[in-house]
Amino acid sequence: MNQVDPIRDIEEIKSMYKVLGCKSRRDYLLFKFAIHTGVKLSELLNLCVNDIKGSNDHIKLYWLEDHAPNIYIKLPDDLRNELLEYINEEGLKEDQLLFQSNRTFKGLSRQQAYRIIHAAASDLGMPHIGLTTLRKTFAYHAYQSGISISIIQKYLGHQTTYETMKFIGISTKKSNTTIALNL
Repeated sequence: MNQVDPIRDIEEIKSMYKVLGCKSRRDYLLFKFAIHTGVKLSELLNLCVNDIKGSNDHIKLYWLEDHAPNIYIKLPDDLRNELLEYINEEGLKEDQLLFQSNRTFKGLSRQQAYRIIHAAASDLGMPHIGLTTLRKTFAYHAYQSGISISIIQKYLGHQTTYETMKFIGISTKKSNTTIALNL
């Protein structure tokens, strides 16, 4: 089995946005939501409108995973607005799947989702990109933004921080910590 990598370069993420956006708004939002939340693929493909909408008919400000109830993932305003526009334009009802097949109106299969992401990456000449890339990209950029590896570990449901570091492709040898107290 081939290992996939996170998308580390912000410009490559923007390029993926552009390619996916030209193909389909659904595909673009599938990718964008996934890399901003780190949601598990099984949850992503079964996400209903009411899973992301709050009681005020707006998109929820935070994403929460059931297994990590104390970790809140703030959704960017632009993503929230794009999701709401998409739901309204597609006329999606509260109990409908957010990312559904255009042909069958049922949930996307893993194979369809893989083809969507892999085709866009191939168009851009990006090797080693698959569905796990979405979760890895989230975790990598969370780590790069200063989120503790132990928090990311808990959110991803990993047993050890070593497993999380390996998952996102960060060498533990590169990690240096300096603590300087002046009490």
